[in-house]
Amino acid sequence: MSSANKDYEKMEELYELYEQKVYYVTYSILNNIQQAEDAVQETFITLYQHLEKIGNLNTEEIKRYILRIAKNKAIDSYRKNKRQIILLEEYQKEATVVADKNIEEWEQRLMSEVQIDTLLKTLKESYKQVFKYKVFYDLNYQEISKLMGMTEMNVRKQFERARKRVLTIIGGKPNDEFRRLEKNG
Repeated sequence: MSSANKDYEKMEELYELYEQKVYYVTYSILNNIQQAEDAVQETFITLYQHLEKIGNLNTEEIKRYILRIAKNKAIDSYRKNKRQIILLEEYQKEATVVADKNIEEWEQRLMSEVQIDTLLKTLKESYKQVFKYKVFYDLNYQEISKLMGMTEMNVRKQFERARKRVLTIIGGKPNDEFRRLEKNG
């Protein structure tokens, strides 16, 4: 029997003996089916790469060795997920800062009420009011909530939607957009 066949049979036997245990360990750390399955696959790839270290297949030492590899693979995956979440949160914060900076620059252009109304024509009336109160009158969400008789959460959501729409309009070519809006108005 060739060495490749022996390795294949050994891996097959390892898989049959330990796949469920490895899955249980990885799932208990990750709490995600697909990520746990990926960690199982990575565990068995690592085992294949270190197959020469494994002698008798059904010993406690080998079991501990395999489950330690599985645990390490799952922890690596967990840490990677955490880093991705942190990066996503940082990106979202940065995007908000950039958006706020764009609005501040836009405010500093000293637009007239007529120009602002032209720009805000595309917004629902309540969105327009929330946006004006927040950006031009510097009111906080709670003050706007009381003024407009709506929940603070609703005010926040309407401001975010209005801000996104305004940023879309002023993002590329604000002057062209103004001309188009004025012609349609």
